[in-house]
Amino acid sequence: MRTKLFLPILLLTISTLDSVDTVADNQLNQIKAGLKFANDLTTAMKPLAFTGFLGTAATNAISFISTTIKFVSLIFSFLGNNESQELLAIKQLYTEMNRRFDVIDNELLDIKRQLNWTRVSNQFSKTERDIITVTRLFKNIYEGPLAIRNSEKTYFINSFESTCTNCALDLYNGIMGVNKGLSDDILQTAMTSLQYNRPQMQTFMVGILKLLVLGLNNELAYRKLKFGDANYMYTKKQWERRLFNVTEKMKKINEVIKSKYEHQSQQDIALFSRNNPRRDRLSNQLFSKKVYDFLVQKFDWRDWLVIVYKPVSANTYHSNHVCNGFVKYRTYDRNIVVASVDQSGQPINTKYVKTIIDGVITTHTGSCDTHYHYLYGTETTCQHYRAAAETIYSNFPGETRDCRIYAAVGVINSGYESCYHGKPGRLVHQETSGANSYSIYFFR
Repeated sequence: MRTKLFLPILLLTISTLDSVDTVADNQLNQIKAGLKFANDLTTAMKPLAFTGFLGTAATNAISFISTTIKFVSLIFSFLGNNESQELLAIKQLYTEMNRRFDVIDNELLDIKRQLNWTRVSNQFSKTERDIITVTRLFKNIYEGPLAIRNSEKTYFINSFESTCTNCALDLYNGIMGVNKGLSDDILQTAMTSLQYNRPQMQTFMVGILKLLVLGLNNELAYRKLKFGDANYMYTKKQWERRLFNVTEKMKKINEVIKSKYEHQSQQDIALFSRNNPRRDRLSNQLFSKKVYDFLVQKFDWRDWLVIVYKPVSANTYHSNHVCNGFVKYRTYDRNIVVASVDQSGQPINTKYVKTIIDGVITTHTGSCDTHYHYLYGTETTCQHYRAAAETIYSNFPGETRDCRIYAAVGVINSGYESCYHGKPGRLVHQETSGANSYSIYFFR
C-alpha cells in the first residue's frame, strides 16, 4: 500500500521539478521584449532619433525594469542548481544588453570630461558610483551560478541599504532641479557647459536616463526581494510618473537648445575665427570647410550655408542679404557669411535661380564720342561702366529679398576668392562671364 502511494508522489515531485526549472516560451519572449529598451537607448544616440525615443522612453523603461525583476524572481523559483538551455539563453541576452550599455557609457565618458560641474560634480559622481556598485551586485544574482543566488541576494540587499537607498531619488531631483539631494540642475549645467551642442547633449541625456533606470531597477528589486509584491508595486507606481516627468524635462531641454542655434553659432564662429586667423595660413577654403562641418554636426536639424572670402568693405565689390543668419566682415582678415534653414523647408528652384543669374549684366556701355585721327581716320570711342555689386543685387526680382523664400542672396566680386559650402538642394552659386565677373549665390 505504501509503495502504491509513494510512486505517484515521486512522479509528481519529478514533474514539478521539471516544470519549475525550465523557462516557458512566453516567458522568454516577454524578457526579449523588455530588453529591447537597451537597444532603444543606443539607437537614441543616432542623429534625429532622440525625440522619437523620448515619446515612449518612460513606458519602455518600466517594462525593462519589470522584465529584469521577473527574471530574478524566476531564478529564485528554481528548486535546483541546474541551468537549462533556456536560462542560459536569457543570460546571454543580458550579456548583450550590458555590451549595449557599455557603448553608452563610453560615449558619456567623453562628454563628461567637457563639463563644468561646479557643485554638482562631487554629489553626482558619488551617486553615479553608488548606483554602478549596487548594480554590479544585483547583476551577480542572475549572472552567477544558481548555487550562489541566495548569498548574492544578501550582498545586494546589504549594499543597497548601506549606500544607495536614495540614489534614484537623488538623481531624479538633480535632473528635475528640485532643491533636494543634488544641489544644482544637472541638465541645465550640462547644456550650458556643452555650449548648446545638441548631439552631445542628447547623448548625455541618454546616459543620465540609463543611470536613473539602473538606480530605479536596484530600488525596485530591493523592495521586491526584501518586502514583497505590495511594496514593490506601490513604489513602481510612484516612479511611473517620475520617469514621465524626466522625459518631459528632456524634451524641453532639447527644444531650448534648438532655440539657441543662431546666437550660439555666432559665438562659436567668433571663437574659431580668433583661434584661426588668416595670418596663420589656414586657407579660406579649409577654414570655411571646418566651419561648415562644425555647424552641420552641432546644429544637425538645420541645413547650413557658409561663405568665406577675402576682406573687402565697399558695396562696389560685394552685397549680401542674409535673413536666417549673420555676416561678419573683416573678422581676422576674412569676410564670413553664414545662413541656415530648417531641414523641413522647400528646396531651392535651381532652374529658376540660374535663369536670374544668366540674365545678369555686369558691364554697361555709356556715351560714345566720334573724332577724326589724321592717321587712322574717323574713330568712335565709347565709355564702358562696370556694374557695382550692390547695383546687380538691387536689380534682382523683389521676391529674392523675401525672407520667407530665400535665407540668403548675394553678389561678390570674383577677385576675392569666395569659398562656398552648402547642400546642392539648398544652394546655387555661379560666376558670371567677362572681365567684370561676380560670384552670385542664392540659398533657400
